[in-house]
Amino acid sequence: MVNLNVTDNYFDYKKKHPEYKNIVYGTGNMTREYFKYLGHIDFFCDKKAKEIESMENIICLLPEELENIHDKLIIVICIRQKSIATKVYSMLEKLEIDAEVFHFFEDTNFAHFNDSPFLYQYKAKDVLKIHIVNFSDGWIFEKFAVKLKKELEKLGHEVDISDKEEPAADVNHFIHYGRLWQICSDPDMIRTTMITHVDCQLKVDLVRFQAKNNVVGICMSADTMNKLSLGGVPRERLCYVNPAHDGEIVPRKIVLGITNRCYHTTDFRKRDDMILKVFEHLKCQYFKLKIMGAGWEEIVARLREMGLEVEYYDEFDRQMYKQLIPSLDYWLYYGFDEGAMGFLDALAAGIKTIATPQGYHLDTEWGLTYACNTIDDFVRVLTQIQEEKRKIADSVKNWTWENYAKKHLEIWQYLTKTKPLKDLYAHQNEYLDGIFSMVISNNSL
Repeated sequence: MVNLNVTDNYFDYKKKHPEYKNIVYGTGNMTREYFKYLGHIDFFCDKKAKEIESMENIICLLPEELENIHDKLIIVICIRQKSIATKVYSMLEKLEIDAEVFHFFEDTNFAHFNDSPFLYQYKAKDVLKIHIVNFSDGWIFEKFAVKLKKELEKLGHEVDISDKEEPAADVNHFIHYGRLWQICSDPDMIRTTMITHVDCQLKVDLVRFQAKNNVVGICMSADTMNKLSLGGVPRERLCYVNPAHDGEIVPRKIVLGITNRCYHTTDFRKRDDMILKVFEHLKCQYFKLKIMGAGWEEIVARLREMGLEVEYYDEFDRQMYKQLIPSLDYWLYYGFDEGAMGFLDALAAGIKTIATPQGYHLDTEWGLTYACNTIDDFVRVLTQIQEEKRKIADSVKNWTWENYAKKHLEIWQYLTKTKPLKDLYAHQNEYLDGIFSMVISNNSL
């Protein structure tokens, strides 16, 4: 008779029965590493016994040769892979032997780390049934629910919204974590929550309670995620996805102002047509030019042909001028004629200046924001200003509802094990939130 012993302590059982023969089944690397801790061993056993013959001067037997031992046996299966160990036990059951069998890698008496909960074995499923739990508020939470549903449906998944969770869904996602105070149904149900902010201990404890019951909190920022982790919420039950914006807001153009007459057809005192050469190197969509002064018609027409928005006043109007100056981001001047009176008005309005360092321009303490002499100087300064605006706008260009939904979907596909890790890792190094903010159970192939 063969008995799988899962109750007795292996070492105590062995001490109580010194007359039994001690067998270690398996001669792989794990056995070679650990058999020395098992005490006295009479034989090894392995299907490859004829090739091995002996190990550490201990004879290795074929499984069927165990039937030749008439004493009772203590057999330790030293095979890590559970499925193979199970097959070995089934094979031993068919032998005519009397044995107590212990599984080295399953027995709690052996201090062995159990990695089985960390194995990722996916079962492909192309369409997830996603249930969004939201209590309609007509405001921001409802917007998140509706936008998420719309984008997930575009990706081919089944999505619905209600104020109660749906046990039949693959995933239940609570838009507001503060609504999940009790978990009464299947604890293995995949639940996630959107964590908007945590500003008191009550909320920290609520998130900790949810995490204890296998809920994954999807924060809106790494900052909140890290604070919750420091507050005692298990890190493996937290991740974050940055929020999305509607993409309807575009950068306000940088408004440049010129407030002098144009002399380029009569003399070179102000180098008026230089502005054309400057804008050959800039992206016109980032700028708007306001000009007040006579004689600019030809240059304005050419600037507009280049794609620059120009607001032009061909006559000086005192009231309009008093409105124009404060509306600027930068006052622009590139002449060398001791200075321009518009420079003083721009400073009086607190407007930054991009102008030549000459004349009384130099006598104001903070007057010249950017001192420029050459075309390259003006191009360099305006490009810097342009790029600063572009970088600020681009910093959230990927914070779209489409990407917001995709990042949630990757998290859910991981939690439901419906997509292989190699596919979920496809966008690594493209962003840091979403699945890449999760503590993955085991990322080995």
